[in-house]
Amino acid sequence: MVDVVLDPRRVTGRVDPMVFGSFVENLHRCVYGGLFDPDSPVADDEGFRTDVIATARAMKVSNVRFPGGCFAAYYHWKDGIGPREQRPRTRYRADDTWPASNAVGTDEFVAWCRKVGAEPYLCVNMGTGTAEAARDWVEYCNGRAGSRWADARIAGGHAEPYGVRYWALGNEISGPWEQGYTATAEEYIQRARDFAMAMKAADPTISLVVSGAHFPIDFPQPHWNRDVLAALYEYADYVSMHHYIGHDYKDDIRTRYPSMSTREVHDFLTEHMRLLEDAIGLLREDIKLVNHSRGVAVNRIGIALDEYNAWYKTDGSQGDDLVETYPLSDALLIGAYFNIFLRNADVLRLANMAQLVNTLPAMVVESGGSGAFRQGISYVQELFAASAGLQAIDVWCDSPARPGSYYPNVAHLDVSASYDSAAREIQLFAVNRDPDQAYPLNLVSPAGALRVRETAVIGGDSLDAANSFAEPSAIRIDRGPVSEERPPVVPPAAVLRVTLTLE
Repeated sequence: MVDVVLDPRRVTGRVDPMVFGSFVENLHRCVYGGLFDPDSPVADDEGFRTDVIATARAMKVSNVRFPGGCFAAYYHWKDGIGPREQRPRTRYRADDTWPASNAVGTDEFVAWCRKVGAEPYLCVNMGTGTAEAARDWVEYCNGRAGSRWADARIAGGHAEPYGVRYWALGNEISGPWEQGYTATAEEYIQRARDFAMAMKAADPTISLVVSGAHFPIDFPQPHWNRDVLAALYEYADYVSMHHYIGHDYKDDIRTRYPSMSTREVHDFLTEHMRLLEDAIGLLREDIKLVNHSRGVAVNRIGIALDEYNAWYKTDGSQGDDLVETYPLSDALLIGAYFNIFLRNADVLRLANMAQLVNTLPAMVVESGGSGAFRQGISYVQELFAASAGLQAIDVWCDSPARPGSYYPNVAHLDVSASYDSAAREIQLFAVNRDPDQAYPLNLVSPAGALRVRETAVIGGDSLDAANSFAEPSAIRIDRGPVSEERPPVVPPAAVLRVTLTLE
């Protein structure tokens, strides 16, 4: 029996619904042949796949980032407006195998977001683009009648402003692989200030995400985030970071993954998920220092983890189109991501799982056909989305642990919790990273007696279990039995949600 203590009086922050975001990029078959697939028999009258929309709704996707990603540095939004038949076909690189259609531009993307019930989140081109073009895009989306680009939107049949709130000032600008790369924070600050001033002039109500250090741990410039936040404090609402477990820095296993067993991969990546929480801690302190330098005691600036996922099996070079297969072991990693989000709810306020469909996908579809299946990672987001808007609360777990290779020990149970004070209801999430043993939970609270109302679980199977066209439900959400006599049990290799009433 593992003791778990939940205290709803110890609130760590509000779980921002925006952490349940997604990401679509004009990369391989994500947009074209993914969310937009007019040749598919399951497409609606606007060419959007209804099964992709249904999956995004089931995942409670709250915001969607577009058009990239690295593609944003090549994307010119004006190519994607006006009558479709008059839009240019563009190939941004000579050897580009990405689709070159502009059939899904700003109007279509916003319309698709409305179908999903998600906020559009646009990343401006700081590679081949200009501050003026970014300003014009804001005006096109949010401007009132009487200005050039607002009138262009209205002439296209969209009289009301779109009210796009979230805008990113470039993508991964701190990385040398990125078009528009700036080698120093000072270079980025100069360019970003021009973009921010122009965009805020078009709409002062928008929220801007400044480009932070790609990943603060192992980043060559240790003060990038602090310098950027200090210089752009008047404009920054969020600072971004990206994390692909298995792909970057100390956790990179891309070259040795084929020689590792499933268990070795699982144990290594499970342990190294802690690097993300350490990185968030570093960025949290940078934000705190900059806030204090301005005489502000609260975290006004939030962290935007606007790209994250497991990514270590594919690179696109073998014709795999980045259709990464996500078995149960990867679903457990996504559970760890969401536990980290809840534990850091006071500062981590925006997140985007990369990506929604076909490319590093939460869902895989047969382009031009009707075949489709959801991957296990999508069900994990659906499970955790019950916490959207609730209070994240302190939870202590006396978990058994195993020795680590980098950290001294790795807890088998990874937990978080949220609280609905009006309903006096607690959502407890427990990820059992031990594939060999189940753990019964002894749930207690100093605030009162707890009664289990419902349990829901993902997993409890082989780490290799994965969904596919042939077997679309190998990983799914199962509702568990509730018994007053027996405590809830986390099966081996599983994500458990327990809904509790505080009496």
